[in-house]
Amino acid sequence: MTRTVAALRLTGRRLGWAVPLVVLVSLAVFALAAASPTDAASAFLGARDEFTGGTARGGVEGIVAGTPWLDAWWRWVTGALAGDLGTSTTGRAPVATVVAVRLPWTLLLMVTGLAVSIAVAVPVAMLAALRPHGALARLLTGGLWALSAVPAFLVALVLVGVLSLGLGWFPAGGLTDPGAPATAAQVGTHLALPVLAVAASQLPWMALHLHRGMAEHLRTPSTQAARLRGVAEWRVMLRHVLPTAAVPTLAIAGARLPEVVAGSVLVEEIFSWPGLGGALVDAALAQDFTLLAASTVLLVLVAVVGGLLADLCLVRIDPRTDADAL
Repeated sequence: MTRTVAALRLTGRRLGWAVPLVVLVSLAVFALAAASPTDAASAFLGARDEFTGGTARGGVEGIVAGTPWLDAWWRWVTGALAGDLGTSTTGRAPVATVVAVRLPWTLLLMVTGLAVSIAVAVPVAMLAALRPHGALARLLTGGLWALSAVPAFLVALVLVGVLSLGLGWFPAGGLTDPGAPATAAQVGTHLALPVLAVAASQLPWMALHLHRGMAEHLRTPSTQAARLRGVAEWRVMLRHVLPTAAVPTLAIAGARLPEVVAGSVLVEEIFSWPGLGGALVDAALAQDFTLLAASTVLLVLVAVVGGLLADLCLVRIDPRTDADAL
């Protein structure tokens, strides 16, 4: 009961901090978008810009960029509290509709990318931990350190160049082939490269932390005692070493979740994935305050809630964790 109360206090603190965080982030979004040198009217008109007369263009400027950013922010906040997120000038639709259509694709990319990185990180960390000073461990850890220095967008470009343009194994972008229906096979084929890009950006820190934790716990008295009782080595790794090594890795995962969100946004833009990433870029170029603010705030909330869930899982599986200190 005491740990449950502590977990509830942790949840209350995190959600309480989320309120001023959302206010500050939304303010910053409106201020930075207003200071942007982009021409919102040209972005709104698109190809029709050169055929629009001066009077009509002035009317468009008054609609899309004629309101001071602080007034626009306050109008957006009051509307959001009333359940109205406004209308997107780039999506030509209510912001709630644009977000509802695009958010599931972003979550699919993030969750699948994290799942693939976990599935690869665990066996890689095990192989490196079995012989921590061997040639294989040095090769794996060296490769992981090198990969950790490469940003997600560069990994995405390399994947496009090698696996799509070079070998032709996967399409270079989009949700489906042109004109094809959004079937599971089509979406899965086009999802492969974006998922690999997200997974590759998260794999190094995850595998390296697991490797360090496993190497430390592989030769503790408890694991030695398990071997003396005749427990197989693979069972020692899975039941004794891996759960203990996963605790600090899970603690770090919550802090690294904003990086996953940011990396996914960049990957979406490179692969033309129909998530919130492309909407954020288009909204920033067109000074689409309502869509930009709603999308950014939503991604911030995803990071906050994800970090909270990681900490709650840590409190649940590790009795040594003090929830009041998180």
